[in-house]
Amino acid sequence: RITLLRAWESLRLFGKIKLMLALLWSSIKQPSEKELREWMESVLNDRTGKSDLMKKAMDEMAKSFPTLKKVIIDERDEFMVAKIKQTAELLACSTSKDGDRVMVVVIGAGHCGGVVEKLLLDAKSSPLPEEVLPSITQTKRKLEDDSEGSDVV
Repeated sequence: RITLLRAWESLRLFGKIKLMLALLWSSIKQPSEKELREWMESVLNDRTGKSDLMKKAMDEMAKSFPTLKKVIIDERDEFMVAKIKQTAELLACSTSKDGDRVMVVVIGAGHCGGVVEKLLLDAKSSPLPEEVLPSITQTKRKLEDDSEGSDVV
């Protein structure tokens, strides 16, 4: 909910109109059966890995709606990295009889590149989770439940 609210707030009036028209147009103009078949064949028969649909979709979104990409993809990457770091710190501080601890993180394909890139940054150059989270969980409009925003930090 916070991400969608921040995404909507990131758009100016023209951007909101453009987004609404794009959504309306995409719901009216459906691809033909031939276009769907060609698209599916290109994806299924691509052995080179050059048909990365997720990357293409994000690049297209970044061209048309750069602020949406920043909020929906980039800030979510930062949020997930901060939460992964917080969880890893808690695991490192907890006691275990086994000794070894394993953390498994499941994220969407659109976030893999950004999350991995941010996790591989030098720990000294990346900000602490406590520095990152407040700035990406605040909205311009006050939420009805004030405690909701503090839960995510």
